[in-house]
Amino acid sequence: MAKRRSNQEWQTILESYESSNITQRAFCEQNRLNLSTFHAKRQLFASKEQNVTAGFVRAEVVERTTKCQSSQTPTANMTLLVNDVELSIPQGTPAAYLAELIGALS
Repeated sequence: MAKRRSNQEWQTILESYESSNITQRAFCEQNRLNLSTFHAKRQLFASKEQNVTAGFVRAEVVERTTKCQSSQTPTANMTLLVNDVELSIPQGTPAAYLAELIGALS
């Protein structure tokens, strides 16, 4: 009858395999493990790791509005195309505001 191992025991076995630098077959033979069981446990633990790292993270939506008022009467508009978004901006718009706007659209 096969020995039943806990998840902690399998975790230790899998860590030992990862540091062994030998094939799965050779490792299983040395440690008297069933190769198909070893492979199944290895896949199971790998999928559990992916689920842990691919989980949800808490996000917070922050709304920030920036206003730009120009004291000069614009004589013409300039048009910028950023990431398939066309912007029509009055000439004389401060460069810092444009940089912030383009950064927000990127």
